[in-house]
Amino acid sequence: MSPDTERNSQLANVDQLLEAFFRYKNKVLDQQQKTETNCKLNPTKSHILGMILREKRCMAVDVARQLSLSSGATTIVLNQLETEGLIQRVRSEEDRRIVWLSLTDEGTQLAKTLNANRGRMTWELLQALSEEEQQQMFGMLKKIELKLLENMKSFEQIHR
Repeated sequence: MSPDTERNSQLANVDQLLEAFFRYKNKVLDQQQKTETNCKLNPTKSHILGMILREKRCMAVDVARQLSLSSGATTIVLNQLETEGLIQRVRSEEDRRIVWLSLTDEGTQLAKTLNANRGRMTWELLQALSEEEQQQMFGMLKKIELKLLENMKSFEQIHR
């Protein structure tokens, strides 16, 4: 097998793994949402709730940038989350042009439940690996994350 053919095969395997992981993740989390939270959120809404939970508060532009959404799409999904009683918009006292997004009590509880579900699912998957293999995997994923962040920074500078 030529080096190019082997590399293409390895890349195809990575793509298959990622597709299988995300299909599994979405099915498991969707089922957990239905049974545990009585709430139907799409992955974008779940991501936004998780982001606001981590950051405590953020602006719509932060959400759009983090999730690579247009301002129109961001406004629509934030309006839906606000109507569902999961987030609130609060105008800054220091600068009235700034509107902060924060979670309501219900949104905080839901975001914490979703995080716990994701953590449980990840833990179950990691049980396929020994402790040493897990540590090796985490190290490799950290390297990949740093490369992705570097590439994103370069991409954003080029496409400004």
